[in-house]
Amino acid sequence: MASICLSTAEHKYIVESIEQDYRTDGRSCEDYRQIEVETRNLPNTNGSSRCKIGKTEVLVGVKAEVVDVDIHYPMHGKINISVDCSATASPQFAGRGSALKEEEILTVLNLLYTSIDALDLASLCIVKGESCWLLNIDVLYIQCGGNIFDAASIGLKAALHSTTMPNVTVAGEGIEMELEISDDPYHVWRLNTALCPICVTLYQVGQSFAVDVTEEEEECSTGHIHVGILSSGDVSAMEKSGAGNMDPEALLEMIDTAVKIGEEIHKQLDEHLIAEGQSATL
Repeated sequence: MASICLSTAEHKYIVESIEQDYRTDGRSCEDYRQIEVETRNLPNTNGSSRCKIGKTEVLVGVKAEVVDVDIHYPMHGKINISVDCSATASPQFAGRGSALKEEEILTVLNLLYTSIDALDLASLCIVKGESCWLLNIDVLYIQCGGNIFDAASIGLKAALHSTTMPNVTVAGEGIEMELEISDDPYHVWRLNTALCPICVTLYQVGQSFAVDVTEEEEECSTGHIHVGILSSGDVSAMEKSGAGNMDPEALLEMIDTAVKIGEEIHKQLDEHLIAEGQSATL
């Protein structure tokens, strides 16, 4: 996997800057770059979004299809997430790098959406024991400039919030049962995204840590943790990556920071999505 090449002097400068809480782009260690989100931007989808943080840009599309229910969960629908890291988005996605990074991102997103009932899967059931909705969620990276996990989670929540599901009428019974899916764009219902988490990733750099890192800052990190945060401020999931050891007290401080930042991102994102939805109905 290709990586960012830094000289010894550059590496030292980045580490010392973060330790002094004044990063090379002027941000403090707890500052995010500007987050841009727009929804309903992909045709032929039930929901979609574009999330841009700094130079990182990710598209998320949601497409729904009717499938058979899982015999183990006869009253639930399904979700399936796929990740595509374009080799043109970043040198780290070249060669085998894309497959490795896709697997890493997918692991985090699946963790976020399986650790709690992030989505009401029961609402996706059409006929108990027979048929349900499957949400195919595609995450595509257009450009990578660091903090790829958080961008994907924000884009995913935004796409699900914009998703509209057609109403289904069930006619007949047994082998004669037929499903009539409405094609009326106003005869739809929306997913409940109140429990959809976002990911706040904190990177250990030197004796300190930082959020929303650039690719250069990530190269200087010895480890990081992904923290799933709900809009209520509760922690829904957590995973550590990297070879570096983390002091327990520092880890607790990182989690507290993730909660504070996550709550604020949720608040701003929810306000933006509500405003965008209202303007779309005018």
